[in-house]
Amino acid sequence: MSSSNDPAAAAVQGLPPDAPASSASSSDIIATDPVKDLASKGKQVKLLVFDMGHVFVDFEWETVCQGFCDRAGITREQFGPILKHIASLGYESGRAGTADVLREINAKVADLNLTEDEFHTLWNASFRENEDMAALLQSLKKDRPIYLLSNTNESHYSYLESTHNVSRHFEELILSYLVGYAKPEEAIYLEVLKRSGLKAEDCLFVDDLAANIEAASKLGMNTIRFVGIADLKERLASFGISC
Repeated sequence: MSSSNDPAAAAVQGLPPDAPASSASSSDIIATDPVKDLASKGKQVKLLVFDMGHVFVDFEWETVCQGFCDRAGITREQFGPILKHIASLGYESGRAGTADVLREINAKVADLNLTEDEFHTLWNASFRENEDMAALLQSLKKDRPIYLLSNTNESHYSYLESTHNVSRHFEELILSYLVGYAKPEEAIYLEVLKRSGLKAEDCLFVDDLAANIEAASKLGMNTIRFVGIADLKERLASFGISC
């Protein structure tokens, strides 16, 4: 699960564009039923695809970092370069495993001798499932399949699955550390299309980060940038998806 939560601003996709000016007379205009239009649009969305972190799983990254600092006896500033090095190992893309990350942390801090159990406890501190979002996912899955598309690593996902059974919401799990690439790489979105057998325009993707939304939109997916459950429900309704 990506720890980044500082995305650039981007417009949320999926809302109808403003209609262009028309020179047609009133007799040429055919009245439409907004309810039927929404229902029709909803039928076009055959698959929902959800991110995990800061969407239906919440956490405080600073709490995680402070835990490591307290255990190692170092400052947040001293821990920064260690985190950067860990990120370069490819923990989320599966190029490195937990043993590799643990070895590198111990190598960077003299006499730390962090155990694997300690690592998992510190690395997964503050993770919790958002109960309201969990209930919404259970409701949404009654009408169409939902896939999980998450940048995560083996420690985070193992903890979340064993503690919260997050897989119960989804028909397919597309996890970065297992497929070998991460958002916003195009390949991970193509994995959604490969597994589902659907076209990009048949999918609606929900994520909290602008870069991930932009990449999915470029591929042709419908998108919603997550900012909260109330806003999400409104935007789902614009696709004719009742909550």
